[in-house]
Amino acid sequence: MKGVEWLKNYIKEKSINAKIIEVRRASTVKEAAEELGCSKRQIVKSIVLAAEDEAVIAIVDGTSSVDLKRVEELVGKKVRVAGKNEVLDLIGFPAGGVPPIGHDCKVILDERVLENERVYGGGGDEKHLLLVSPSDIVKDGAVVARIRR
Repeated sequence: MKGVEWLKNYIKEKSINAKIIEVRRASTVKEAAEELGCSKRQIVKSIVLAAEDEAVIAIVDGTSSVDLKRVEELVGKKVRVAGKNEVLDLIGFPAGGVPPIGHDCKVILDERVLENERVYGGGGDEKHLLLVSPSDIVKDGAVVARIRR
């Protein structure tokens, strides 16, 4: 299982300008935005999708939801949102702590996320968030496309 320590090492190894922040509670966008005193658009959700035999991660801002049809057109396969227990099996991070970087699977970043200078995403578990620039998410291998509803 991957987690906060794994993510810290990954950031260091890849020289990514990011910071892991410990929070009291941030299992929802609303909680994270309240705790950080930022807009919901500055929080990103890394949604793990099951695309037949592989995982795909769709990243949208906190005010958006993923349009599965758009993702299906991009990956050429049917996709569905992975169940809570499946998330860990598919990508190694627990649901609620999935970061926007550090994945071996396809990662798609919604274009609107790029409007932010820095965003907060999952930090390896439910008690940590990752502060990172959207351009670093792209450098880490994310494809940019419109995937929000």
